[in-house]
Amino acid sequence: MGLEVKSLVSSSTSKKALMLGKYISGTVVIFFFLFVSSSAYTAEIGGKAKVSSQPEEETKTYIQKLEKRVSDLESLVNSLLKGEKMIPAIVPPKPELPEAKEKKKGTGADDWEEPVIVEAETKKARDDEARRRLIELETWKRKSEAKTAKEEEETKDKTKFNFSGKYKLRLNVKNNLNLNNPKQAWTYDNYTYLDQRVQLKIEAENGPLTGVVVFDKGNFGFDWKEDSEGTLDRWSEFLTVNSALFRELYVQYTGNLIVKAGRQNMMAGNDGIVLEGPVDALKFTYPLGQTPLGRVSGSLAYIAVAGGFKNYTKFRDSGGPPAGDRSAVLGLANKLDGVLLSFNIKPKKDLVIEPYILTVFDRGKSGDPDLNLDKDFDTSTIARDGSFEPIWLGLAVSGKEGKISYMADMIYLAGSYTTARDISAYAFMLRGDYHAGKVGFLDKFSAGLESGMGSGNKADDSVSSNYKNFRGLFLCKDRRKFGNIFSEDLRAGYFLWDSNLANVTFIRALLDFEPVKNLKAEIAVAKYWTTESVYKGRGPVPGIDWSSGTSLTTEKTSDIGWGIDLDLNFPIYKRLKGFTEAGYFIPGKVYQQANGQKADPASKIVVGAEFEF
Repeated sequence: MGLEVKSLVSSSTSKKALMLGKYISGTVVIFFFLFVSSSAYTAEIGGKAKVSSQPEEETKTYIQKLEKRVSDLESLVNSLLKGEKMIPAIVPPKPELPEAKEKKKGTGADDWEEPVIVEAETKKARDDEARRRLIELETWKRKSEAKTAKEEEETKDKTKFNFSGKYKLRLNVKNNLNLNNPKQAWTYDNYTYLDQRVQLKIEAENGPLTGVVVFDKGNFGFDWKEDSEGTLDRWSEFLTVNSALFRELYVQYTGNLIVKAGRQNMMAGNDGIVLEGPVDALKFTYPLGQTPLGRVSGSLAYIAVAGGFKNYTKFRDSGGPPAGDRSAVLGLANKLDGVLLSFNIKPKKDLVIEPYILTVFDRGKSGDPDLNLDKDFDTSTIARDGSFEPIWLGLAVSGKEGKISYMADMIYLAGSYTTARDISAYAFMLRGDYHAGKVGFLDKFSAGLESGMGSGNKADDSVSSNYKNFRGLFLCKDRRKFGNIFSEDLRAGYFLWDSNLANVTFIRALLDFEPVKNLKAEIAVAKYWTTESVYKGRGPVPGIDWSSGTSLTTEKTSDIGWGIDLDLNFPIYKRLKGFTEAGYFIPGKVYQQANGQKADPASKIVVGAEFEF
C-alpha cells in the first residue's frame, strides 16, 4: 500500500514537472524570439535614425508583421502545451497616436509598452480635460452668482414701475327708461349715443412698499343717473364737470402686517350689497395663520365718509339736478367716520366665510340723512341731526363643491337714523350654480338660481317710526346686479346710503353657456316684488315717491315687474374684447301712470368693446 502511494505521488510529481518544464520552455522560446525581434528592430531603427525617421507606411507594415509573429508564437506555445495550459492572448499593439508619439520622444520606452502607455495617457488626458472644464463651469457659476448679487444689491433701492390700463367704447340705445313718467324724464332715457371711458393704472414697487394710482377719465356732468361711477364721456360731448377721477390712490406696506392708506377699492361681504367701491381709508390686515377654524386673517379699516349736502338748496347750487357731479358729494369735508372690522376664514380650500361689522359715527353735524339724494329731490327731507349712526352686522359665505358653486349674504342693519328714529332692517341674498360642462352643442354650460330680499317700511308708516328700508353704506355701479335695467337705471341711487334691495324681493334664473367657442352668453329671467306692499304708482321704496306727488291712489300692490336679459362676451383680437348687454323690463303696478294706466316696457341695448393694455 505504501509503495502504491509513493508511486502515485512520484507519478503526479513527474506530470507536474513535465508541465512546468513545457511552460518554462514555451516562455523561454517566446522571450528568445522577442529578444531577437527587438534587437533586430532596434538595430534597424538605429541604422536609419541617423538618416531620417521611419516612414508611416513602413511603421504600419512592421506592426502587421509583429502582430503576425505574436500570433505564430501563441500557436506554437499552445501546441507545445497540448491544451493542458493555455496562456492568455497577448494584446497586439495599437497604432501609435501622433500625440503619444511626440510625448515618447527621447524616453527610450520599449515598443511593447506603447499600447499601455498611450491608453493610460489618453485616459489621463480626458480626465484632465473634464476636470478643467468642470473648474471652468464652477468658476463661471461663482462669477455669475456674484454678478447677480451685485446687481440685486445695486437695484434693491430702485423703484420698479408697471403701467397698465383699459379703454372702453360703448353704443347705447335706450327706450322709455322713465316708464312714461314725465317727472322722472331725463334726456338719455330715450336716446342713442356713444360714450367712452379710459383708465390708466400706475404701480410702483420698492421693497415692501407699493404705490398705486388709477386715473378714471370720464364725464359725470349730466350723468349721475346713468352711471354712478361718474367715469363716462359721451362721444363728442365733453361737458365734464371734473375731467378725471382718482379711482385709486394709495400706498401699501406688505410685511407681517399689511397697511394700506389712501383711496382704495373696498368691499364688505360678497360684492354689491353693503360696501363696494373707492373710498378714502386706512386699512390694516394681519394674517393670523392656521387656527382651529381654518386659515384666518383679520382686517380693520377706518373709512372717511362724505356727509352729503346740508340741504337740497346747496345741491341745486352745485349744478344739480341734473348736473350734480360725484365730487360735489365726495369732495365735501368729511362729516362721518366709518369703521370696518372683518375676518376672512378658510376652513378648507374652496370655502370662505367672512363675518364683519361696519359702522358709521356721526360728528354731530347737520346734513341730509338720505345721503343718496332722493330722485324726487324732496326739499322737505329732514336734515341729519348728529345721530346718524347705522351699524351693519354681516356674514358672507362663498364656496364650491364638485360642480356646484354657491354664495350667501345675510345682513342685519341696526343703529340710529336720527335722535328720535332707530334703524331696524335686514337683507339676504343666495345664489347657486351647477356647472354641467358640455351639454349637446353647448360648451361650458351652467344653470344658476339666485334670490334676494331686503326689508322695507310699510306704505302707511309714519316718519317717526323705525327706519326699515335696507340700505348699504356705499355702492358703485359695479354692485351685484339682478337685472340690466331694474337694478341699474331704475334703482341706481347716489352712492351713499343706497341699495338695490330696499323693500325688494326677487328671484332670478340664469343660463350661462358658449354656443360657439369663446362666445360667452348669459340669459336671465327675473321676477320682482316689493317686500312690503306700497301704493300703486309710487315706486318700490316707501318714503320715496316715484310719481313725485302725481299718483293719489291708496290702492296697494307688490307687483314691480319682470326682467329679461341677454349678455354676450367675445374676444376680438388678443387684448381686445367685445360685449353686448340687452335688457327688457315689463313694469308692474308699482310703476303705473298717474291715470291708472299700465306703464310701457323699457328696453336698452349696449354694444361695445374694451381694450386692455
